[in-house]
Amino acid sequence: MKYSFLIILLLGNIIFLSSCSLQSDRTAAGLNIEKGILFYSDESNFQEEDAYYEALVELKHLYPGQFENYQIIPKNKEYDSTFSSLNSTYPALLVIENNKIVCKVIGTSGKEEIMKPVSNALDKWK
Repeated sequence: MKYSFLIILLLGNIIFLSSCSLQSDRTAAGLNIEKGILFYSDESNFQEEDAYYEALVELKHLYPGQFENYQIIPKNKEYDSTFSSLNSTYPALLVIENNKIVCKVIGTSGKEEIMKPVSNALDKWK
């Protein structure tokens, strides 16, 4: 009787632990991004983001290959837990390379204020 309980307990632990997976190198935010562009968008406040959208359209035209790993991060709970340690300000545009932020534009900005630093970062990807 004691052995059957012990066997069941051990099997339960083995099944439980085998469902866990090891993570490869991660950033502080729990991400593994070699190259990526993250746009933090507050969907309820599009007026403040006009310059970001204009800059993103032009940047995508100038650097089409660099937008393969482009993500929009909406301001909601699903993404907050994953991406909040990288940025908490909306709107914001981050360029990530080798799990590090190489460019960060935050808050209300003009189109040129957004494009210049992001273009400089994306030029290095070529």
